[in-house]
Amino acid sequence: MEDDDQFLNQVLAGISEAEIVTIFFPLLRRALVIDTRHDDETGQMVRVMAQVGSMEERIGVIEGMRPRFGKIRSILGIPWIKSIHTLREQGVVEQLEKRLSDSGMPAFRAESAVAEAVAELTRIEHRAYVSMIMGDGYQTLWSAQG
Repeated sequence: MEDDDQFLNQVLAGISEAEIVTIFFPLLRRALVIDTRHDDETGQMVRVMAQVGSMEERIGVIEGMRPRFGKIRSILGIPWIKSIHTLREQGVVEQLEKRLSDSGMPAFRAESAVAEAVAELTRIEHRAYVSMIMGDGYQTLWSAQG
């Protein structure tokens, strides 16, 4: 349990410092990407994206989407194998909202943007559970004897 606490403390501390946070969900093959960089014309970005093969690939995707901000200076990659609802339970959602607010996004917009992304991830997770139960896209290790 102590390792879990240490991991969570590192996650929460890292979120408060990173320019870009990407929480990737290997079981869902998705990532929550938050880019706090902004200017007068372009705001911060909160987006659910497809999983990529490496952090270098993620950096390339973000820099390609938001070229006006140039090279990324700091990015935090967090693997999350727990369920989506644990993001809120363990204070990650609140820390993401705070990070966006600290970067200049109004608090109500930060809360809304993170809530929308978490809701989307929850829907994806639900569909994945249904597919798993139904056997869609999964192979069993054994078959039922009739």
